[in-house]
Amino acid sequence: MAGRERLLIIGLDGAPYSLIRDLAERGIMPNMAGLIEEGVLTKMAPTIPDVSAVSWSTIITGVNPGEHGVYGFTNLLEGTYILTFHDFTKLKAPTFWQMDRSKRYVVINVPSTYPASEINGFIVTGFVSPDLKKAVYPPGYLSLLQEIGYRVDIDVARCRQSPMLLFSELSETLDTRLKLCLRLWSELDWDVTMFVITGTDRVGHFQWKAYLDEDDKWHEAFLEFFSHVDRVIGELVSRLGRNDGLIMLSDHGMELLEVEVNLNAYLVSEGYLRLHEGRRGYNAIAEGTLAFALEPSRIYLNREGKYPRGCVKRGEEEELLEELTNLFSKLEFEGRKVVKKVYRRDEIYHGQHLEDAPDLVLVPERGFSFTTRISKTEVFGRSDLTGKHNDEAFLYVRGEEAQEVVPENPSVEDVLRIMRTLQHH
Repeated sequence: MAGRERLLIIGLDGAPYSLIRDLAERGIMPNMAGLIEEGVLTKMAPTIPDVSAVSWSTIITGVNPGEHGVYGFTNLLEGTYILTFHDFTKLKAPTFWQMDRSKRYVVINVPSTYPASEINGFIVTGFVSPDLKKAVYPPGYLSLLQEIGYRVDIDVARCRQSPMLLFSELSETLDTRLKLCLRLWSELDWDVTMFVITGTDRVGHFQWKAYLDEDDKWHEAFLEFFSHVDRVIGELVSRLGRNDGLIMLSDHGMELLEVEVNLNAYLVSEGYLRLHEGRRGYNAIAEGTLAFALEPSRIYLNREGKYPRGCVKRGEEEELLEELTNLFSKLEFEGRKVVKKVYRRDEIYHGQHLEDAPDLVLVPERGFSFTTRISKTEVFGRSDLTGKHNDEAFLYVRGEEAQEVVPENPSVEDVLRIMRTLQHH
């Protein structure tokens, strides 16, 4: 069989395998149901932690976080306690569109690709993208984005307060994103298009309870949004030729959120983290601190020589890591175990940027979500969010060769290899 002529990749951020399978079987996503008959739909493992910045960076580079250097949405500036947000300039491995510049690409809404950089084709970056002018390349396309009213994301703060506004903005944003994609589809002679829908993540976080409860006021609106997503999928797939390839995937899954657990508050309560009352943020970390947490579940030792008030000496690290592992493993809420697994850095990461990796990464038990707000004192709390990330991402590949190219237990690190195999099969 000749190689695929073009490749379309559709991302459904935060959409779990079980949801896609359920909605397809119930006829709510009929296009997806038809595609399942033509290929392979399977669960896929995200990165650890299962956060978008890390998983999408892995998907587009094909390498472990220890090689691309992204471990979360935030990090501390070297030698300080100043919190910074990840951006594309900090990605330490090339993306698929940077590896082979002979192909032409359309990349729409991939998270953690801001600011936009040079590409043979077109890119508009995904969240977090604070300035639309810096989110598009070539910059000449900015006028088109403004003309069609393109937005990188919904107004999350307002939509948290109003489910009606949430569903309205999700639909409008999706329609505008599709309009852009179809315009570029006809204007650019592209080889690979990557089109990511982030509304699937937003609706999961805000309205997962509505999906689970058929009597919920917003249950039908939840289903209708995924029906809308399915129509967009159908619109794009219908334009593919017989020899064009199709991959669909998510970066992590979603499940019901019951209790939020503040890891920094827990470290304070157990004496491992000390804070100055008069300072804000991570600059409040005081002398005598042994460890602290960065989102969503990364634990760092406060090493001497690495941080301004670091005190953990090299010979003390192993014993402290054992202590912290036991500390988190015994954490309970109303008799329920909170932490499912505590990973050491070298259990999940490898590569030349391992020294920047967290010392420990925690995986929560079902229903629990971790936070790291350093100014809060309560270890346990409730949230207005009803959905939280889990490790049930999905992968779909269309075609007779799908069985050959999809490994038995795929992870996000396999996606780039699958893309290449599909194109050259």
